[in-house]
Order: sequence, then structure tokens, then C-alpha cells
Amino acid sequence: MAQLTKIVCSIPKTIWFNFRYLPFCQAIKLPVWIAANVRIKRLHRDCIMINSRCKLGLIRIGFHEADAIDVHGQHTLLSIEKRGKLIFQDDAHIGHGAIINVKSEGKLSLGRNFAISGTTSIICSKSITFGDDVQLSWNSMIMDSDAHRIYSTDGKWINPPTEITVGNSVWIAANTSIMKGAVIKDNTVVASNSLVNKAFSEGNCILAGQPAKVVKQIGGFAI
Repeated sequence: MAQLTKIVCSIPKTIWFNFRYLPFCQAIKLPVWIAANVRIKRLHRDCIMINSRCKLGLIRIGFHEADAIDVHGQHTLLSIEKRGKLIFQDDAHIGHGAIINVKSEGKLSLGRNFAISGTTSIICSKSITFGDDVQLSWNSMIMDSDAHRIYSTDGKWINPPTEITVGNSVWIAANTSIMKGAVIKDNTVVASNSLVNKAFSEGNCILAGQPAKVVKQIGGFAI
């Protein structure tokens, strides 16, 4: 009953969101279903792209409530600055308490069957790309910049953002940090409390540690 009430209460915001930020031909199908308590910051017309056939509720934002989250103390935040882009390749769900922040000039692309269980933050300053069938657990951070600029003694910017690429069928477990320059290949599990801050050339493995390294080869996994 509580979930049904949450869906009913979300109807006005869902209608407003779709017709405010999507082309009419997509908005009429209400592909983005957004919870009433999702906070919207700095969104602009054409900041969201959906590259698949739209249908009702294709993308759900702010509904999934993970067991490890205090849903009463957390809010989902969606922020896309001017010229930033959030691209959905197909269906996705962004859980209660997640933060999506796309900076000016940033491009965040989410593949088919993308999922965040909640309280995970994605902060995109340049480019972050997720493949298909990627799931992120709670309390993780994905960030392609250092947030602040560092300059050399002769005034040159020495820590610019570096793109992040995550392949297909990747599970990123809880309390994990995926930092700028990270490349995670297909069929990879990133263990809890890991730090991925470099490019990996192999998939079908488990990454673990701070910094992460390949600890085991695998044939696949199920979530």
C-alpha cells in the first residue's frame, strides 16, 4: 500500500517532468516516472536524451528503497548543469537517495538495464559511460574529476577530468569508489570497499582492494 501511495503521489511531478524536459513525442508516453520527493536542480530543456523506444515507466527515479538505507533521511537528487547531458540508452532505475550530478559540458551515458540501489553518487564533469546490465550498490562514488583544480608552479592545470568507462554486465558493490581514468571491462565484479582509479584491460574477473587489483577470474555472476 505504501508503494502504491508513493506512485500515485508521483503522478503530477511525473507529468510535469516529462513535458518540461523531453520532446513532446516522447513526453506523451511518460517514459520517466519520478518520485514526488526527488529534488531537481539546474535542469534545462534538452538535457535528457532517451535513445530507445519510449514506453510508460521506462525510467524510474527515486522509487527503489534498499534495505541498508534510511529512506526518511535521504533524498534523490538530479542535477544537470547547462550544456550537460544525461543519456539513457534504454530502461533504468535510480534508487531512493542516489545523486546524479552532471556538470557543464559533462556527458553521462547509462546503458540498458542500468540500476542504482540508492545512496550512490555519480558526479560527471567530462564523460562517464556505463554499458548494459550494470548495477551499483549503496554508498558508492563514481567521479571523473578531482572536484578542485590543482596548478603547477608555472600556473598550468595539472589534474583535468578524465573519462570513466564501465563495460557490460558489471556489478559494483557497496562503499566503492570509481575515480577518474577508471576502465572496467565486461563481466566484472568490483568488491565492497574497493578503489578503482586506473584502466583495467581484462574482464571476467573480480576487482578488490585499495587500490583495486584483479583477485580472481570468473565465468560470470548473477544479481
